[in-house]
Amino acid sequence: MTLTLTAFYAGLAGLMYLYLSIYVIKQRLNIGQGLGDGGDDTLNRRIRAHGNFAEYAPITLILIAAFEAQGAPALLTHVMGLTLLISRGLHAYGMQGSDKEWGRKYGILSTFGLLLVLSLGNIGMAIF
Repeated sequence: MTLTLTAFYAGLAGLMYLYLSIYVIKQRLNIGQGLGDGGDDTLNRRIRAHGNFAEYAPITLILIAAFEAQGAPALLTHVMGLTLLISRGLHAYGMQGSDKEWGRKYGILSTFGLLLVLSLGNIGMAIF
């Protein structure tokens, strides 16, 4: 059994993680701050966007892989993968500043919804 769809979304998530990493490094170089955030709000927000991605993406990808491995329809697996990328992108966008706070709000809400659906879906598929 191959997890082709999960591999595709994991690859895209990896690229997003790399982008967020570079986004943090760019601000570190701009302000000359090698460790911590030095009290810089922009750097703090970028660090948290990066960290938040690292906290939520792995478990979600594991749940997507389990979903696909249990024989979930390809279309649903695609919906789950796209939701992961969109929700994490929205969250990172929302972390840029208070005028974009809506992105953070909807990003985390959609991430929580995705985690709930995948968790319950995997449990249901395993039981039935």
